[in-house]
Amino acid sequence: MYNSIYPNYVNSYYGANNRKIAVKPDDKKNSQTSEKAENDLKEHNHPKQDNGMYFPNGEKTAINYTRRQINIDQVLKDFKNTAKAIGVPDEINAEVSAYLDLAQTQSQRDIPNAQVIQSNLKTASKILDEYITNTLKKPSKVVENWVDTLFLQDVDYKTSQPKQLEAQPTQPQTQEVIEEPKEEPISAPSTEQNNQPEFYIPSDAQLKNMFIQAKKYAQNNEKEQALYSFQKVMEYARELGDEQACALISYEQGRLYEDFDSLEDALYNYNIAAKHSKDNNIKAKAHMSMARIYDDFINFKPAHDHYCAAASFAGEADNLKLQTKVFADIAQIHTDRYEKDDAIMFMSLADIVADETQDEKVKGIIYSRNAKNCKRLNDKARALRLYGNSASAFSKTEDYENLAKNYRDAAEIMIQYGNRAKARTLLNKAYSAVQKTFNQDLQKEITKKIADL
Repeated sequence: MYNSIYPNYVNSYYGANNRKIAVKPDDKKNSQTSEKAENDLKEHNHPKQDNGMYFPNGEKTAINYTRRQINIDQVLKDFKNTAKAIGVPDEINAEVSAYLDLAQTQSQRDIPNAQVIQSNLKTASKILDEYITNTLKKPSKVVENWVDTLFLQDVDYKTSQPKQLEAQPTQPQTQEVIEEPKEEPISAPSTEQNNQPEFYIPSDAQLKNMFIQAKKYAQNNEKEQALYSFQKVMEYARELGDEQACALISYEQGRLYEDFDSLEDALYNYNIAAKHSKDNNIKAKAHMSMARIYDDFINFKPAHDHYCAAASFAGEADNLKLQTKVFADIAQIHTDRYEKDDAIMFMSLADIVADETQDEKVKGIIYSRNAKNCKRLNDKARALRLYGNSASAFSKTEDYENLAKNYRDAAEIMIQYGNRAKARTLLNKAYSAVQKTFNQDLQKEITKKIADL
């Protein structure tokens, strides 16, 4: 089955070695000569090897198609060579690589989630096919078809490669970046077996104390004093040559500049933090912050690219809570553009990762948010399922206000379906939940809805 799909099809796109020798049907005299020339060309471009599959540049594919099982490492390598063979621009290659990194991160887990890997490969394939379509001026689904066929094979989704970030120095895995300053220490001890700290701790005591004081100013809303303090901390960190501290300070300065609506300065500092930090959480948060700035100005492509980078680095850091938020944000921007297929795919990824957090609060928030998006996309059945999942999660956390809102929103869908009896049942549940809160406005709203039904 593989031999009929890809990467043979790549030969029909680009590359100097793609020229075919035509044989005229009525020219019997030259037929044998032409046939020999064509065979010689094929032999030159694709010398016989064990699996006989090559890219246009002569590079052999990683997948051995004669074997029954295929490893995900081989798939990812061939996917990267696909983009190289097609000759996509750097910006498209970076977007594709972001999804491949997400797939690779998932493959490095003890028990990889095949659905997450497949979703990311599917998205990457659509990006390449879109480029091919625009270039050739005709519809193409060749890469997506290859991926679809791949899923029918026996794929080992567990990587055989050691976990590492390409082009990054080896570093301990970290958890979410500090949000609340503490006197001592800056970070809590890690629960990981290597006993490495969760966050970077400056080795210089004065630098650490200066950083803590600047954070206090920021949290007390003394923004100007905080910015001045961080600038002093940066000067001292540079004197010490502490690049990691400089990256962390740049991230904090970016947040302050964003509060001041000085967005160019914010983007500049976030970019420095993303490029120079060795903490994947800082990288993820910096990319996420840049994505949201671009998103606010409805600049889709840079927003999408930074969101994808944020998801990738959050995955590298095993920060599932942050990663599920990023996926939900990506789903949101696709929903805003009414791109239903892409929105649903990223909602599914957000749901999957939310489940992995085993945090009912996170699950409730993500399910509810995705339900609202499905409602906007007129996917009412999916929205109701998600509202049900969210209600279950909020019940476990005793978050009665959000529980009431969930029942209220689900009731609105039932009214649209014409099922007023079910809508009344849901509104009664909403009323019972809201009675356990202090939100009087929500109580009045739900009471009115029941009366109007």
